[in-house]
Amino acid sequence: MTTDLVVTTCERLPLLKQTLYHIWERTSPPYRLQVIDDASTSGNGDYLRRLQVDGRIARARIHKRRVGIPSHLRSLERITLSDPVVFSDDDILCPKLEPDWLARGLAAMNERPKLGMLALNTPGCNVRHSRGDVDPAGDVTFCRNVPGSFCFVRRKVLATCVPPDGVPSPVKWMCKRATDEGWRIGYLTHVYAQHTGPVSVRSGRNWSQDLKQVLPVDPETLEPPEEYRW
Repeated sequence: MTTDLVVTTCERLPLLKQTLYHIWERTSPPYRLQVIDDASTSGNGDYLRRLQVDGRIARARIHKRRVGIPSHLRSLERITLSDPVVFSDDDILCPKLEPDWLARGLAAMNERPKLGMLALNTPGCNVRHSRGDVDPAGDVTFCRNVPGSFCFVRRKVLATCVPPDGVPSPVKWMCKRATDEGWRIGYLTHVYAQHTGPVSVRSGRNWSQDLKQVLPVDPETLEPPEEYRW
């Protein structure tokens, strides 16, 4: 089945280009890629229209006025068909793996019917939310909250757990709502994504010190240094 991938963006065209390039180079079909632009003024619209005409993306959805991430999340159920759906921010890179990150995420979801949301492992985000519980198979870590880093989400979660407008942390709100409804939340323990800008991370087990930096990573697998892995 073709999986829907949806990337949301606003203004950050250079970062968006990197994110899309990684998807094209490191994701095996079938997938259907859409990009939602939140009223950018920096050329995103023209770029995305060209990609749609050239067949590089399935659909460019360009808003004339800014509506925010909660609105984009609420639209996922309407503009997609697959189960699960994958969504991501515009400043995330996916890894080069075989089998690829998409196949691994779909397999993990298929094997765990109560797993409602599953993200790639983004150490700068996931470390902030505690270690979590690694499942017996070792490939999924369950936790309280996952970021919008190539996040797999089931349609049943989209139907009841998307956030209203005005929520300061929409994905976090969505994770809490899904957890309250009995779903499990987690990330792929050994499949890494990478932010293209500085992120707040905690070094090793020194939880009292936040560091603003870009983690050095393997350029293909995006694995971080050992102290940032579980």
